[in-house]
Amino acid sequence: MGLIVSLLLSGTAVASGSARPVPTGKAALTKNPIYTTGEFDFTECKELSRQPDDVDSYKIYLDHLMDCLNLSWGEEFKQAGLPFAKPKVRYITTAAKTGCGKYPAGYAAGMYCSLDKTMWILIYKYQLADPSEMDLFDTIAHEYGHYVQDRIGIMPTVEKTSRRASKAAQYAWVRRLELQAACFSGAFVGSVWHSLGRDQFDWDDLLDRTSGDVLHGKAKNIRYWSMRGWNGNGPGVCNTFSAPASKVA
Repeated sequence: MGLIVSLLLSGTAVASGSARPVPTGKAALTKNPIYTTGEFDFTECKELSRQPDDVDSYKIYLDHLMDCLNLSWGEEFKQAGLPFAKPKVRYITTAAKTGCGKYPAGYAAGMYCSLDKTMWILIYKYQLADPSEMDLFDTIAHEYGHYVQDRIGIMPTVEKTSRRASKAAQYAWVRRLELQAACFSGAFVGSVWHSLGRDQFDWDDLLDRTSGDVLHGKAKNIRYWSMRGWNGNGPGVCNTFSAPASKVA
């Protein structure tokens, strides 16, 4: 699961064209237009094949997933009346310098930096050795979820609200962001699952291996929100900001 290292430095979302203004304040968190869009409309996303230890084939695989994510989320933004733009993405195999500082291998599977508006996706050696693994699929869908949060006003609102909060309160806000991204990821994966040709074991195994922490939430809550998204097939079921504290602990 991705970690937002730039929470306290995130920028402000800006509307463009004829789209409605990006919501701010409490409305951005609990009454966001993205919650009203229903299920994802594009439900086909066949995974491309990958070759062991062939980084280029992995990058092509991830680019294809990005195309699927752009189609699915672009339509949700259109239905919500919010401005949409495709995110930037960088694939790395070693530590890299980002707009949010150094992103070292082993720190997190992926990272979204709101300062350079870029998704950073780390390809691990164990993933290169196993072309059937599903962690990368979940990672890129999760980090895309953070990009969505930034575009629809949720991330900037959390940054502003938590700026002077205690450390414990800041962690609580980050957990709501992370668990929502887990839900967004689960919703996308669930919406295209029938087209992947995968066995249910792949998804169940991904959830079984889930581990939690103070920033991402307890493992049971990560699984809860991932499954909530999976069953809902859209962002409308992912309002973690109206959820009771027990579900975002």
